Amino acid sequence: MNESIENVLFKFANSFDLKAWQALEDTLMDTIECDYQDLRGISKTHLKSEFVSLRKQALQHLKTQHLFSNLEITVQEDRATCQLSAVIFRQDNDGKQFNSHVMYHFYLVQLQKDEWRIKKIKQSVLWNEGDSSIHKGVAG
Repeated sequence: MNESIENVLFKFANSFDLKAWQALEDTLMDTIECDYQDLRGISKTHLKSEFVSLRKQALQHLKTQHLFSNLEITVQEDRATCQLSAVIFRQDNDGKQFNSHVMYHFYLVQLQKDEWRIKKIKQSVLWNEGDSSIHKGVAG
């Protein structure tokens, strides 16, 4: 069961780096609660298509690499929570970089055996480094 949850989280991360926007959408419930207060200054519930569109607009022009580690997964019936560490590397075409070191909290729902989707995301920034102007999603 935890392997299925891990695969959804890794698919979520890899989707950004591969610009695989349909794959990203496939990891999400129809609506997704997002708490990105630390980076974007907002907490909002989105339709999954809106969530993906916003990420595409903010990141399409950047090379990224999302690295996830230190997964802690708790499963209770058809719900799961996951806390993990992440480093998000970003670079524009001029070589300018903006990187974030974060803790994520994911809340997932089981749709059927071994099929999980992300319902809620909270990103807590430990620190950022580099030129934040390259990332359209950063709050001023």
